Amino acid sequence: MQRQWLVTLQKLPSAGRQWDADVPKELLEDPACGTVDVLPGLCGDMHWRLLLERIGGQFRLSGEWQGAMKRSCGRCNAEFDWQMSGQTEREYMLGAAPADEESESDCEYVMPPGELNLVDVLREDVWLAWKAGVICSDSCKGLCQGCGVNLNRVACQCKQDDSEHPFAALRSLKLDD
Repeated sequence: MQRQWLVTLQKLPSAGRQWDADVPKELLEDPACGTVDVLPGLCGDMHWRLLLERIGGQFRLSGEWQGAMKRSCGRCNAEFDWQMSGQTEREYMLGAAPADEESESDCEYVMPPGELNLVDVLREDVWLAWKAGVICSDSCKGLCQGCGVNLNRVACQCKQDDSEHPFAALRSLKLDD
């Protein structure tokens, strides 16, 4: 684990700390570099701009990240590079959470000295931004429901017989003008 991605809150300088760096793909895919599930299928490193600052007795971590991951299209099932981006917004306090505090608190409590694994924070943010059923493009035509070919690549040659369709009888209906 690269030391730059491990932070101790008690040692944070009064001016805070900033990052504008690429987090290596190998680090995000290495299960030994944290406890949050790895990010499989990354296309490359992820860029992360991050600021960690002390505000009173709290520590605020904020920034934005972006990268790409191999995904399968929800319409045509083709593999494509899904461009993803998101925000990092966290607040931390040193010590144990008060017993009487509601569980809806946005602040995370960490025991002193307050060690944070930023690789885990980034992995968590990516998983929270995960979208199901992503598509390769807005113009994706998907798969033919008859023969299953990818309509983005070839024209369908199957002859669909929809005479069994429940609304097929409506074709023969004569309407007065």
